[in-house]
Amino acid sequence: MSLIGARLRDLRQNRNLTLKQVADETGFALSFLSLIERDKVSINVDNLARLARFYGVRMVHFFQSADESPILVTRRGEIASQTRGVGPASAEFRLLAHRADARMEPLLIAIGPGHGDPHYRTHDGDSLLYVAEGRVRLLTEGEETVELAAGDCAYYFGFPGRRIENASPEHPAAILLVTTPPTTLRDDVADATSGVLIQSEEM
Repeated sequence: MSLIGARLRDLRQNRNLTLKQVADETGFALSFLSLIERDKVSINVDNLARLARFYGVRMVHFFQSADESPILVTRRGEIASQTRGVGPASAEFRLLAHRADARMEPLLIAIGPGHGDPHYRTHDGDSLLYVAEGRVRLLTEGEETVELAAGDCAYYFGFPGRRIENASPEHPAAILLVTTPPTTLRDDVADATSGVLIQSEEM
């Protein structure tokens, strides 16, 4: 937990905040925050997520290696293997930029045949959706539907809510979805040890 304590302390100090200010804003006891920063107690995922939201960082900030390259590369083979592995009732997500200081959140999403997101999602930033393979539908809460084929892209705002579904009942689809600013929407499926792979999830 020493990495987490040090990074929490750095976040607070970089924002010129006192422990009391953080305690007042988050509802945590001042003594608890002090113990966490000094690695005297552990912190559960829910409490860490609260602090991440307060500081405006993604959860992977607390787990990533300090000596990462400034260039993050995802090879074509990795993308292709992910698309091949997705089943008809599932979707897989891969976060392509897992640095804590990333100013965009690019997600590679493989969607199984006939599958889709059952929930409309909103966020404060804009989004760029690029269809790498297959066909998808972009649906809005206002009942607008846009069909996109491989090579098409759509730029849209965070409101109203939108959801994405695979338009084909037989073939998987692969999309690149880039949002800004980074959200915490997918933190619950991130592999915290590496911050890279995101597990399968029903959309």
